[in-house]
Amino acid sequence: MFRFYIARQRYDAYLVADRLNQAGIRAHVFNQHASSIVGDVPPDVAQPQVWLERECDRERAETMLRSIEADADAGEPRRCAACGEESPGNFDLCWNCGRNLG
Repeated sequence: MFRFYIARQRYDAYLVADRLNQAGIRAHVFNQHASSIVGDVPPDVAQPQVWLERECDRERAETMLRSIEADADAGEPRRCAACGEESPGNFDLCWNCGRNLG
């Protein structure tokens, strides 16, 4: 196993690991509860980390990570015509009422 990704937040690590696992790339999250010790140890040691089981999956995992990061940066927030709530630009459905934003 080797460290592939250091996340800022636990949910980021799980998002990456879950997407990789769905694609058949075996990934695990470590240090998901260690953020409270940042300052006592270097941040890259205490922050949530995604580790891959196989080195041969690295290239495909890096491609997927770039795609995940691009999706997160996608577009301006969108306002729902049905309820008026604002959702992130990469959402297809309103987070509040579930209506289609397209």
